[in-house]
Amino acid sequence: MSLFVAEDISISFGGIKAVQDVSFTVEGGEVFSIVGPNGAGKTTIFNLISRIYDVDQGTLTFDGQDITRVPTYVVPEMGIARTFQNTELFDQETVLKNLLIGCHVHRQSNFFSDLLFLPSVRRQELAFRQRVEDVIDLLDLQRYRDQVIANLPYGVRKMVEVARALCVQPKLLLLDEPSSGLNPEETEDLSFWLEDINGDLGITIVMVEHDMNLVALASDRVMALADGALVAIGTPSEVQNHPEVLRAYLGD
Repeated sequence: MSLFVAEDISISFGGIKAVQDVSFTVEGGEVFSIVGPNGAGKTTIFNLISRIYDVDQGTLTFDGQDITRVPTYVVPEMGIARTFQNTELFDQETVLKNLLIGCHVHRQSNFFSDLLFLPSVRRQELAFRQRVEDVIDLLDLQRYRDQVIANLPYGVRKMVEVARALCVQPKLLLLDEPSSGLNPEETEDLSFWLEDINGDLGITIVMVEHDMNLVALASDRVMALADGALVAIGTPSEVQNHPEVLRAYLGD
């Protein structure tokens, strides 16, 4: 059974059909990329999966459960985490505190146990801290641990957002243009981290990306969109050479 299934999903904004009858599956353990020109509907699909938007029609199924109408706040608890095109971090907090916030969805204490700082709360806090330190080590963020986000270069902020998403302990990680704003060296590092996240942690990745070199290097399968509609699904080479994909990017 596929980890994630989208069946005939559509959404319109006014008279604009942002996504039209799109269906696709994501298999557990793969890296699945979504590509297409600006305005193709890529980020809109992410917003549908993470339940920021409601579909006009169609269904979304994750890990065997229908998530089409679940509340937005439930999505991380179910095992879906995401990043955004523009980083959405707490700029005046440190990297460490931003990552600890990612652990919050697994918090099992309540107001009174927190107030009394019971042994169960202490154990929980230690477990969260260990998880954060493991992610910091994985993404080589040790030297930024105690630095305030606002003082960090953009490329580091992008990786901190990926790190915070990993602290949610997702089964499915949605990365919205992770290489945007990165220099070539940072993009190369990103390709290695994607391999580690997918291979070592066993996390399934869905990635919206414009850098076709990164897509070709990191992806198992690729879905191409144009004007909100599905154009092609296949291996990176199949999609890159598909005549309709070339037409969408280059014109007639």
